[in-house]
Amino acid sequence: MRCYLLALAICTSTFAGELIHEDFSAAGLPKGWTTGGRANSWTVVEGALQGVCAKEDDHGPAVFAPLTGRDLAMSCRVKLDEKGNCLMLIDGESAFGGSAHLLRVSIYGNTLAIAQDRGSPESHIAHGKLRAALSKEGKKVPPPTAEQLADPQFYRTERLASAPLQAQPGDWIKLDVSLKGNDVTVTVNDTQKLAAQGTVFDVAKSRLVFLVGQGRKLWIDDVRASAP
Repeated sequence: MRCYLLALAICTSTFAGELIHEDFSAAGLPKGWTTGGRANSWTVVEGALQGVCAKEDDHGPAVFAPLTGRDLAMSCRVKLDEKGNCLMLIDGESAFGGSAHLLRVSIYGNTLAIAQDRGSPESHIAHGKLRAALSKEGKKVPPPTAEQLADPQFYRTERLASAPLQAQPGDWIKLDVSLKGNDVTVTVNDTQKLAAQGTVFDVAKSRLVFLVGQGRKLWIDDVRASAP
């Protein structure tokens, strides 16, 4: 009995901080997970979550998983199509008000990048409306001006670090993300590390987000998140 209680205590301690543990073994979307964008863009296929973005969609579909905590350890496996696009975000309490994207970990082609979002929710909404309007005209949002960047409320995405990533279409890529205060470290396939320091990460977190790029496919599996 004493050995049993000791083993139980060890097991309970090991998993006490686990927030997400999903291998998509069930047929449907995990409980509590929600989606945004075109309907039926996310499906569970052969034990992995598959996201598909139509070519005509300006903004790719997203899938959201609830998340709590401040410092986090997160891992997942992703597989890209031949165009190579994966975006993972962690949202939380914004210093500029409300809840917002905080951290971005992206794979575009053969580039791994860490970025942060800054600016007010109002500016973010205005930026999205401008991007959608210009997209209908076949145009892109122009680079921000010096005056806009001088305004701390102006919404912007700031790249903090990037590195070449050798990844072949169809290969599973393991990502481990560690968030401690404003420090973030991303480890790829247990070998390559990319680190950066932001200014907006040391707050309460609210959700994990995966996003598919325009005209692309993305597969996600073995998603885990824990709070130390």
